Amino acid sequence: MMASNAVAVPGPLPPARTVMDRIADSIGELSNGDHALLRRMYLTGRRRQADGVVLGLLHRAGVNLEGMERNAGQYARWCLVAHVAALLSGTTRRVMHVPNARLGEALFAADYSENRLLRLTAARGEPLRNQIIRAARVLAQAGATRIDLWSIYHLAAGTTDRAEAARIRIAQGYYAATARSEGDSK
Repeated sequence: MMASNAVAVPGPLPPARTVMDRIADSIGELSNGDHALLRRMYLTGRRRQADGVVLGLLHRAGVNLEGMERNAGQYARWCLVAHVAALLSGTTRRVMHVPNARLGEALFAADYSENRLLRLTAARGEPLRNQIIRAARVLAQAGATRIDLWSIYHLAAGTTDRAEAARIRIAQGYYAATARSEGDSK
């Protein structure tokens, strides 16, 4: 038998896994009970019950939990992302995080009204959280579940520059999809 002198050529490197990729992967691996806790965490009295699940997700994803102690708002944003991811993944554990998938386009595809879009992009604080949850439910119901979860994380930042940029990107995606739809119907 002859020995092969061929040199193994490595293929392309897989894309780098971000914290959000790892969180999305972990959502799909949760027990049914933990997954249900995340989906229901904003119902009355359920938030504290889900904290352990959220902290476990963040730990497995490599989020610096010690640094988060100094920023309660950051933890609230991660809780909201975990809730939205659980809503979007549904009971069948669909893939929900797709980097660079535009939230505005997904909202348009889910027949999210322009009026609702304006409320989503204008809201701040607690009303913003409620609008994000409503949008996630509309997306999940329509089956338009492939979004970039970073857009939710940045949008939930409130009045920061990243939140404003997220609002603009969401509106741009929505109106670009609207324009394409109108162009297709002509």
